[in-house]
Amino acid sequence: MTFIEQFEQELVKKLQGSEDAASIVRWAAEKVLESYRNGITAIQKELAALGIVGNLSKKPLPLSSIGNFLRNPFYCGVFLHKGEMHQGIHAPMISKKTFDEIQTALVTIGKPRKKRGDKGFLFLNFATCGTCGHCITGERHTKKSGRRYHYYRCTHKNKQPHSDDRSLIREEQFAEEVKRNAALVGIPDDWKERFLAKIELWQNDDSQARQRHVDRIKSELTALKSKIDRLNTAFTEGGLELSEFKELKNPLIVQKAVLEQQLAKAEKGGASPIELLKNLVLEANQAEKWVSSENWLEMKSFLQKVGLNRLVRSQTLTVSFKKPWNLLAETTVAAQRAASESERNSIWWTYRESNPGFVNANDA
Repeated sequence: MTFIEQFEQELVKKLQGSEDAASIVRWAAEKVLESYRNGITAIQKELAALGIVGNLSKKPLPLSSIGNFLRNPFYCGVFLHKGEMHQGIHAPMISKKTFDEIQTALVTIGKPRKKRGDKGFLFLNFATCGTCGHCITGERHTKKSGRRYHYYRCTHKNKQPHSDDRSLIREEQFAEEVKRNAALVGIPDDWKERFLAKIELWQNDDSQARQRHVDRIKSELTALKSKIDRLNTAFTEGGLELSEFKELKNPLIVQKAVLEQQLAKAEKGGASPIELLKNLVLEANQAEKWVSSENWLEMKSFLQKVGLNRLVRSQTLTVSFKKPWNLLAETTVAAQRAASESERNSIWWTYRESNPGFVNANDA
């Protein structure tokens, strides 16, 4: 007899040894399905009225015990042992269908702890005070007319240094600040297409350069293998002493290993700076769409992703952008200040040459 069989027989002796146990199981199952809206507490009281209480305390059974009892699959003919389900040899006290219905009813009557929501505030846990560094919190004001307005302010928790900025910022104004900062790192559709066309040319050039690099390594590796083969042949034919052979061959073996590693790395490739630039352009264009549609939650998440610090000072939101997003923001600001469309176009096209870090793989 296996251990599992012994384990099951013990359960059968304890829980199926009398008809009373099976009756209690069937009664509890029917009670849950008939009046589950009254909750497990109603079942607890009726069990206590029938004299089914704790052995030692003589008090009504704990609600958790009743819940665990009703969730036990043993009563429908199977049992769980060490996380594994096994088919039982005992007669089921209730059907599998009834057991599944009980589980659904238990979920319905459960009372999960309510989580505190954001109470309708869009920009909680987003920015910090530019003076003291503590979080910006939200508060709701209700006017005499019944209209509600959302405001944001510093929590004033930090005493050293203490924030002297007591001004409130309306949610509508805060949203405009979020929109303004998101627009700094957005690229409109027309410029997205221009950039992607240019990037495609760069990708072709980069692909050809990578292939030339791979071909060069293969050529060097072929020449090196040929040299090693000649040394092996010379040693086999007796043209070289062992010490001389080792002295000549060992450095070549090291060079061969280095070249093979370089070849594997070159053939595998990696994150190309140009590919990273393409992803940046696509993300920036998506940000522009969120700005146009005033998708506040997406703009908020995007600024959290690309911004290191989001500080509020004097009702103004300032975002410190990560690299290379900071370069894109600087380009946008410069283009906004341009006096003409041609000057604006010139700024966009020439900014990459004056800021090579814009496509630096380590920054993107």
